[in-house]
Amino acid sequence: MPNDVKNISKQAPSAFYEDLESLLIEEMRKQPAKLDVRLKLAELYSQTRRVSDFIQHARLTQAFIKEPKKSDEWRRIVTMGRVLKPDEPLFTESHDDVIKFDGPQASNEAPTYSRIGDEARFKKPLQDLAEAYEEIRKDARFLAELDSEMMQSAGYASPLEPARRLSEHIGGAKIYLKRNDIGVRQSHIASAIVGQALLAKRMGKKTLVTASGNGHSGVLLAAVAARLGMNVVVFMSMEQMQIQRTNIFRMWLCGADVQEVDPKGRSGGDIRKAAFDHWARFASDTFLVMGLDAGPHPYPMMMLEFTSLVGRECRRQMYAHTKKAPDIIVARAGENADAIGLFPSFLKAPATRLVCVGAADTFEKEDDAASAKNLSIQQRLQPLSSSEQQRATKILEGLDYPSVAREQAWLKATGRIEYVKTQSVAAKKAISDLSRLEGIIPAIETAYTLAWAFQTAATMTRDQSIVVFMGESVEKNIWDIGKAMGVPL
Repeated sequence: MPNDVKNISKQAPSAFYEDLESLLIEEMRKQPAKLDVRLKLAELYSQTRRVSDFIQHARLTQAFIKEPKKSDEWRRIVTMGRVLKPDEPLFTESHDDVIKFDGPQASNEAPTYSRIGDEARFKKPLQDLAEAYEEIRKDARFLAELDSEMMQSAGYASPLEPARRLSEHIGGAKIYLKRNDIGVRQSHIASAIVGQALLAKRMGKKTLVTASGNGHSGVLLAAVAARLGMNVVVFMSMEQMQIQRTNIFRMWLCGADVQEVDPKGRSGGDIRKAAFDHWARFASDTFLVMGLDAGPHPYPMMMLEFTSLVGRECRRQMYAHTKKAPDIIVARAGENADAIGLFPSFLKAPATRLVCVGAADTFEKEDDAASAKNLSIQQRLQPLSSSEQQRATKILEGLDYPSVAREQAWLKATGRIEYVKTQSVAAKKAISDLSRLEGIIPAIETAYTLAWAFQTAATMTRDQSIVVFMGESVEKNIWDIGKAMGVPL
């Protein structure tokens, strides 16, 4: 066994990270020289701020790399290391891996990059947040309070429904549907938002501030804040404020202050920067509430643990039905909270398969012009050349936030989570079958998940079970479904 596998500390900051670390270390034990696994373990230590473990792992990893200066994996480890410990000689002794520009903009001075939230003005607020978060993680009363508030604010616990008629029709395993797609305030990030609001109140904060792209998360936050007696400031772009007037009205009724970001900057990054700036100015009594996409420590860790409420809930409900863990759990693929919140509670159930399902083709037909040119949607949205993409990737590497979405990438690399794809034909049939047999109309992304689950259930036995997570309301694309399935509208 390699020395680094023996020596790596097992004191991960949460049960999920501990499980993830164990999976990666086991993979390293089998293939010590596999650099992509070593890189993922380095990312784990970087994201959870385990500086000493990161440095130790980096030193031992360097020994497996014949030419570190030419290794992309080593370059990324060095990039993360400089953020964690800028004065560490291991990360400063080589200057051959700095980002260089081509063309007339080239300069002898290496450009510097920073991530929003890395400035000195955020150091104290983030430190206070991390300390408060560590306290509530050890407090069982906080989790009980979170469960209670989720029942009041977001309609939890969402039901786990046995699809009896559908199971009989398919003739295989028993199918259960985790219905997070129903309820007036259901949201796949509800537990993350509610958890942060409760933590803010525990810290004595008076105001919650957030950036909301379409206003949905803002509505939920405003509703929770009203129940907790807190103020809310929501930043949105001018364009979205014109489109999402219903959500603006809902937030206003709940007492939220919805502020428009400068019209010159309508991207999500700009509204997020506005929220960060507001937080920096009023950090003494304000709490920054973030979504699931990304953020500085401890936000990714908080998001993961708060969203895992749905997994704990599902496991309790499944045990009530079958007295055992399900044979398969299925969620939609992509950067969303379905799998992120659902899977952690089942990582230690080795007999349970964890599967993410994505779309193998588009649900709707592409427009005639694009079809004529034989262009995919991805090609139409990506105008950069290969060399430009490579340079952009190098630059963006230094700007990436730690993100809860990385958990899925890590677990995929270890083989614990399977990623599969389904065709739109099967997804349409799944919509038809579920609607006619159970009276439930799924959203498009969920339909792909259901299609794979139905096909797999048919190959299983009656004493087996499969759980499908339904995380999105069909209301957002009901007319698209009708159009794609040829319904006269």
